[in-house]
Amino acid sequence: MKILLDENLTPKSKNILGKYGHDVIHVRDRFIAGKSDEEVFELAQKEERVLITLNGKDFIIFIPPVTLKEHYGFIWLRKLHVTNLNYIPIMDKIGMFLSDKNVPTKNTYYVVKKKGNEYEIIQQYPKIQFDKYADSAYKQLQVISQDKQKRLEYEAREKDWFL
Repeated sequence: MKILLDENLTPKSKNILGKYGHDVIHVRDRFIAGKSDEEVFELAQKEERVLITLNGKDFIIFIPPVTLKEHYGFIWLRKLHVTNLNYIPIMDKIGMFLSDKNVPTKNTYYVVKKKGNEYEIIQQYPKIQFDKYADSAYKQLQVISQDKQKRLEYEAREKDWFL
């Protein structure tokens, strides 16, 4: 996975993510300090990299659902105080997570949060949820399939509906 670390993260994070086989660069590898968030975001898109940052609120305006721009992934270390003591477990968590080939990154954004003594990565967009009508229909079909009388009533209603 190609990754871009924002300037608010230690460049030492490259080594942690790199041990998982990721191609990692830091913003300061390409720019002098102080480039605009838009320029950093554009670099991530140009080089097809997942962007990892602490200040997600400044980048969120560049990605769906706020805009229709495509992007290669966005990870926000939200409400985390990243220090020399905790950057290693955070980057380990992200490195392992992005190593999973089934994890979608394109046009997807995640938030990393602390939960107890661990860190968790939560997909924020696109939202993963069941359609409430499909979920309701699925539950009704489960009941119908387990009750012969309800199944016969359902089949009779369906037959009448199609006639």
